[in-house]
Amino acid sequence: MSNANDSATAQSWLYEGIWGMLSGFFCVPRTSPILPAIDRESVVSRKPSPGFLRYLKFQFWVSIAIITIIVMVASIVILIASEEPLVLIGSVAVVILFAAISLIGYLAIYLRFDTTWYVFSDRSMRLRRGIWLIRESTITFENVQNVKVTQGPLQRFFGIANVVVETAGGGGAVNEAGAGLGMHAGLIEGVAEAAEIRDSIMSRVKTTKTTGLGDEETGTAHPASNWSPRHVETLREIRDLAKQLAHR
Repeated sequence: MSNANDSATAQSWLYEGIWGMLSGFFCVPRTSPILPAIDRESVVSRKPSPGFLRYLKFQFWVSIAIITIIVMVASIVILIASEEPLVLIGSVAVVILFAAISLIGYLAIYLRFDTTWYVFSDRSMRLRRGIWLIRESTITFENVQNVKVTQGPLQRFFGIANVVVETAGGGGAVNEAGAGLGMHAGLIEGVAEAAEIRDSIMSRVKTTKTTGLGDEETGTAHPASNWSPRHVETLREIRDLAKQLAHR
């Protein structure tokens, strides 16, 4: 048990050191984005569920296993077909390069998880992700047209789902990674409380002046006019005078 804890601590220190170096080099903020709020307005910051990290790791190891099998088979075939020493050296170099790329890819999973933030206020939300290219978008609830939950079989296994927020002028296909969202949609991916987040967004949308969901109440009374009969009579006199001047 002690060895397992020591190993986990060593991995944590190693990752923190690399993460600190990369975040400083790429100037990546380590805290959640700031969302302006008025007095007494609640602001909540969320991150993806831990199940999202396990989901990314599973995809990574499956991909690595497939590539490893392909590389091993190709190396064996090449070694059998050729007895040149350079071929053996080249195969070893390929294996070392593949191991280095795998390590970078594994660290990228943690970096992707740690740099993803979702911040909600009573009037809007702000989404941020990315390291090399930081993508940060703000969506006001009054511009939201539709909110939906998407969940594939693998996501269901890890207990996570995506929430897609479509705004005015939006639409279009959305895949599991969020590609194709464009400028008119926001992706909240890898969350365990997808239905709760969807319902929370929709309730805030309905409290705005224009819901955008097609369920506004009809027959809304317009504000009564503040014009008195005397004001109306004065405006008519101005209109008649303008007509007389125009005919001269």
